[in-house]
Amino acid sequence: MAFMLFGLALVLLALYLRLRVFFGTQPGGVDTWYYLASAEALRKQKRLPIHLPQYLLHEPTESYPAGFPIFLSLLPPDWLRRYFWLLSPLIDTLHLLLLYLISYRLTDSVLAAFTAGFIYAVTPQLISETRNLNGRAFASLLQTLAMLALLRIVIPGHGPTRAVTGVSSLAWIVVALLLIALLYNTHTSTTIAFVISTATLTVVSRSPLFLGLALLGLPVAILISGGYYLRVIRNHWCAARFWYRNVRLTRAHQIKDSPLFREPGQEPAPSSVGLYRRSGRGWLGLAIRLLGENPFVLPMLPLLATPIFPNLWATYMYWWAVSIVAWAILTTFVPPLRIFGPGFHYMKASVFPTAYVLAVTVNVYEGAVSSVGLLLAIAVIVSFAALAYFYRVMAVRQTEHTSQTPPDLAAAAQYLRAAPGDRVLVLPNMYADYVAYTAGKAVVWGGHSGDLTRFEEFFPVLRQPLPYFFETYAVDYLVIDHAYTTPAQLKLSDEIQSMTSFGQIGIYAVVQRTKATSGRWQPAVAT
Repeated sequence: MAFMLFGLALVLLALYLRLRVFFGTQPGGVDTWYYLASAEALRKQKRLPIHLPQYLLHEPTESYPAGFPIFLSLLPPDWLRRYFWLLSPLIDTLHLLLLYLISYRLTDSVLAAFTAGFIYAVTPQLISETRNLNGRAFASLLQTLAMLALLRIVIPGHGPTRAVTGVSSLAWIVVALLLIALLYNTHTSTTIAFVISTATLTVVSRSPLFLGLALLGLPVAILISGGYYLRVIRNHWCAARFWYRNVRLTRAHQIKDSPLFREPGQEPAPSSVGLYRRSGRGWLGLAIRLLGENPFVLPMLPLLATPIFPNLWATYMYWWAVSIVAWAILTTFVPPLRIFGPGFHYMKASVFPTAYVLAVTVNVYEGAVSSVGLLLAIAVIVSFAALAYFYRVMAVRQTEHTSQTPPDLAAAAQYLRAAPGDRVLVLPNMYADYVAYTAGKAVVWGGHSGDLTRFEEFFPVLRQPLPYFFETYAVDYLVIDHAYTTPAQLKLSDEIQSMTSFGQIGIYAVVQRTKATSGRWQPAVAT
């Protein structure tokens, strides 16, 4: 009875914390609309690669990992369109339940299982990432299942699974390879975290099985995808080249940090913009961000001195967690590694093993009155402080909303849906996916698939004047969130004509331009 009640309490707590950001809002997100559009395209086209012609900066066919869109396409379409915002929180809560069950099975302690589940339930990064429909929660669950299958191969089991699989490891090897292949076809950063952790476990255990099966998963991923994963590999290469050239502009403002809108005489300052500011304050901010995403890294520190545990499950989970946390730190503070994405995105892959190790350390090995127990209590306090800050930021944000659809934007999209013309440029760009999905228009946006040369002209900062995009992509409308930028800041005057506005969202008709031989943009016939 205690096991059931504690489990129910954890589920309710996890769902509340993950859904709280949606209270009183219209759920939305950044990646949501791309994934919904991909799922709909899969249902209609019934093959890979799919075509998403609404993205004007994309290649004709997609090459993004297809695992999560395929999963979405299997769900009832009406339910998905209505309740998409529930999906990531539900998947993450299912992941929590797996941790709760595994912890109880391995320790026979309800308290240890509850501690592990509680750590998972309140980790800030897991909560912030489920505000958006994307493949991260799904891939994180696949990564955990794949790693547990690998661990089950090397650690003898005496539970119910042995009655099904027997003493042979062959069944577990097949299961592990399939899960690894699915993971590779689902999410890039989680795949990288998985390979890093298997390489570490191979060194620690002196068994080639971990890394060997991880590498063998590559041809299996290609096989089960019918060769599509080869396109995904090329896509990874294109993305890496793009971020190699632009990583210093990660999280830069598309307009304010663009050289096109620099004031006369103002020198470029690429080191002072974006996520990776080259200053003491910037480095401190990165450290705070990294710790704030997962404060439970803190109580892991004393364990670095004596990483020895009485059983293999705890030992291997410890190195699983430490390897990913180390990779997250490296990709945050070592500039050449930043092309692999912001380090804190990797933290999610470490939460499952971190929660288990801390739970068994405090409840089974050392007790609550220990350095680990004290730091765990501090981490819980820091976690709730980080969550309070996160909820506050989401509530007061005036533009670039990442969890909700502003009512003004929804009204503008409905207006555009009935308007003539086919193509729209949207600023900020994170609203472009919503406009494409809801208004049924093509947008000057992309970045998910293939060669990113055209995309680089537009993002992360504008490298061409807006009339260039108007002309090149035959844009009919410009949609601007005035809290993000204004026509004056964009140096637009007679190039656009105001049509209407919905709160702070303005809709402008584009006056078609032609480029004269002098290199200056000249007005043509207004549309």
